[in-house]
Amino acid sequence: MSGSRLHRSFQALILALLGLFLLNKLWNGTVLWYINSRFLPLTVIGAFGLLWLAQVRLANLQSTGEAEPARHASSPSTWGLLVLAFPILLGLLIPPAPLGASAVANRGFAAVAPARAGGSPAQLELLPTDRTVLDWVRAVNYGADPAAYAGEPADVIGFVYHDPRLTAGEFLLARFTLTCCVADAAAIGMIVRWPAAAELATNGWVRVQGPVQLGELEGRRMPVIEAQSVEAVPPPDQPYIYN
Repeated sequence: MSGSRLHRSFQALILALLGLFLLNKLWNGTVLWYINSRFLPLTVIGAFGLLWLAQVRLANLQSTGEAEPARHASSPSTWGLLVLAFPILLGLLIPPAPLGASAVANRGFAAVAPARAGGSPAQLELLPTDRTVLDWVRAVNYGADPAAYAGEPADVIGFVYHDPRLTAGEFLLARFTLTCCVADAAAIGMIVRWPAAAELATNGWVRVQGPVQLGELEGRRMPVIEAQSVEAVPPPDQPYIYN
């Protein structure tokens, strides 16, 4: 087999593997650790598109046979194949995992919700116990009267992050919001006051219940839960909150 035919065969193989790789992520749900759910239809189309391109590449290869124009006989670049195969190699070498406390330490923590959050006034009217961490941050930052939320009961889940800016007996109940993909993910959260805060494992998921008060972190307004209970819970199937 000529070098050009072998190169194109590998191209078809890598395209097929990329398509199967995406389908596998769709099947096991881990694709949602990387993109917003509204992009799932495009991902499905992309996966089947890659499989179709691989099939077309193989069909063209079989139809042309060994006879090829001289312009195809030049040495093909191996770098192109490596670039094409890189996402597969990356996906196999690095186990899939959602963003967590280590990402907060690297990216920082947003005391306010993303700008788009202010465009959903209906979500500010949810029942207190139905609000997520993001809903509480929205209410405090975009509500007409943030003080009106003081004393309302919260029932939220998130992962534990021990922020060095907090005092003893406090931790951040954090979640990541996603608009498009993990590249624009932002960590937000609520301060939780709990006497045994130091005993909670970093990155562990907990359910926190208790009344909400208004507080500050470095001059920025934040919701604070005066926790009445903090219990460990398994990580949710979808750890992100879509913005």
